[in-house]
Amino acid sequence: MSTHLSFSTRLVWGPLSVLGLIFMLLYLQGTFAAKVPPGKGESTAPAAEGPTVQVTAEILPMMLRWPGTVTSDTVARVAPKIPGRIERITVDIGAKVKKGQLLVKLDDHQIKAQLEAAQSAVAAARAQAARAEADARRIRNLFAQGAATQQALDAIVAAARTSKAQVDQSLHQVEVLRAQLNETRIRAPFPGSVIERLADPGDMGLPGKPVLTLQNPLQLNVETAIPEHCARLLDLGEDLTVIVPGSDEKLAAEITDKAAAADPLSHTILVKAALPPQHPLMPGAFVWSAQACGKQKTFLLPSKAIRRVGQLEQVTQVIDGKAFIRLVRTGRRVNGKVEILSGLEPGDIVLLPKQPASSKGDG
Repeated sequence: MSTHLSFSTRLVWGPLSVLGLIFMLLYLQGTFAAKVPPGKGESTAPAAEGPTVQVTAEILPMMLRWPGTVTSDTVARVAPKIPGRIERITVDIGAKVKKGQLLVKLDDHQIKAQLEAAQSAVAAARAQAARAEADARRIRNLFAQGAATQQALDAIVAAARTSKAQVDQSLHQVEVLRAQLNETRIRAPFPGSVIERLADPGDMGLPGKPVLTLQNPLQLNVETAIPEHCARLLDLGEDLTVIVPGSDEKLAAEITDKAAAADPLSHTILVKAALPPQHPLMPGAFVWSAQACGKQKTFLLPSKAIRRVGQLEQVTQVIDGKAFIRLVRTGRRVNGKVEILSGLEPGDIVLLPKQPASSKGDG
């Protein structure tokens, strides 16, 4: 009998617990609260007091950016003119060098040995030429006295000339070997810095095979690929605006070269512009090149109406005499005004922030 009553009790309280839980959830959601009718309710925003400005729409040049790379105007791949094993490389990547500074030295032992042999050959040829000249003088005297024949005189004169030619040939060989010896020392063709090292001591140096790459960091350009419809608006001698990433610094680079034809795949034209002498850039750096290409409708607001709160930009918009905070996203600055990318529309009224009162000293 008691088991039957316990079972009946569970059948009653179980559904009641579920209904109580549902009632509590509905109450928390505001089901039983009074409803607010649709439409505009009474605003609790403060009244707008103070000077205001208006968002305007203007037609301005459309500024576009293209990625660019800083390159050196003078780049040299230093390579030997004669074959030889690399004995020493005096510089490494990043080193600054002066014009004429020794960069690479090739093994010169074999050329020195050949030079010594050629110099000995010159001495021998000169000695032989001196003997031939002495014999020629003696035969000339004998021929004048009638004691030598014309045939003997012609033969000795020819021998003297041959000896002299051998001396000239030996001297030429010495000059060739001296020039080769000089080529075993590779020097910097201009002042600059080393940006690439392509060999090590012990490697075989071959004509036309670069060992080092130099560039002149004082003469730098910006190379950028610009779409054809925008590049045709540029002329040689005009300035291209270069923007340094991570800063607000802008440089005026003079356009020095523009490709005569567009790339058939990207439909862009390669443009090269010379950077001014004083700049913070290094070869290989990434920059933006900016250019006006076409026109666009731009929403502008005086920059003094914008407030920055941390990373956010906000304004105080005036609607029906009330002040409301609005977040905005801005773009470029134009003559004391800022471009509004989102958050406001033309004709919107914005309240200017109150300027702090300047403190006056006691008179």
